[in-house]
Amino acid sequence: MRPLRPSLVVLAVAALVAGGCTRAAPDGLPPGTEIEDLPESESWDASLRSSADGRSRLEIDAPYLARYRRPDTTFVYLGPAPEGTGGAGAAGRGGAVDIAVYDDEGAPLADIRAREAWYYEGDGRLVTEGGVRTTVRGDGGADIQARRLTLVDDTVEAEGDVRATVQGGGGPDTGGADVEAARLTTRPGGAFTASGGTTVRLGGQAQATVQARTVSGSGGGRYEATGSVRVAASGGRTLQAGRVIWDEGAGRFRAPGAFSFDGPGERVRGVGLVASADLTRYSFRNVTGEIEVAE
Repeated sequence: MRPLRPSLVVLAVAALVAGGCTRAAPDGLPPGTEIEDLPESESWDASLRSSADGRSRLEIDAPYLARYRRPDTTFVYLGPAPEGTGGAGAAGRGGAVDIAVYDDEGAPLADIRAREAWYYEGDGRLVTEGGVRTTVRGDGGADIQARRLTLVDDTVEAEGDVRATVQGGGGPDTGGADVEAARLTTRPGGAFTASGGTTVRLGGQAQATVQARTVSGSGGGRYEATGSVRVAASGGRTLQAGRVIWDEGAGRFRAPGAFSFDGPGERVRGVGLVASADLTRYSFRNVTGEIEVAE
């Protein structure tokens, strides 16, 4: 997907439609405030629409819109109206900013709701903050909640108490996963990377919970966890390793390096584990420690 840059969009002092207006510059400025700190233009109950080649690319509705021009960048701020200047439409949206993003063909790419948003004209970057809720559409889509979310081209970067359901890509039989993490990046086709105290609950055949420093999905139901990985399956069985791979198509876990496995009446330490989805059947290359199997 091409970036949402000014050459591709219709901004025209910002598409200040839906009854927008401009506030006159005050006669006096607060101490420490320069005239350059003020917006170039403002609009209340505003809508921003942009398109390229006759196709919609970006639609934003907000209680308030302000366009700023700086020496190094030009950006549009959207969010709550300044105190005492609230518009009529803000209450209907609960004061939120609603955003619809489209791909190069004009098909829906993402729907976003947040308290505030910043659109940077130079690189087409869209940044949202405050109770962000996002639905990424298409194969490998996702539902995401976070404190902050950035959209660059067709890559979504979420930060802060991220909660997400990712579809995994490749169709309905690839499992999908529920993700909790400090950071999450999603890309087209179901690819994602979650990091920072990550917990992933795998759907599909696995029905297991994975905890690790980083968990990534490449689409098609393949997931890789690295860094102090712990997999908890049904029946109280757990697998711990530095790296674990789950393949939905093959229906198995792999731990290529050293691992430890614990289950009812079982304790195994070794290298190179291959195990079924519920960890009840497994094989491995080398034993490095104890093997205990209760009769």
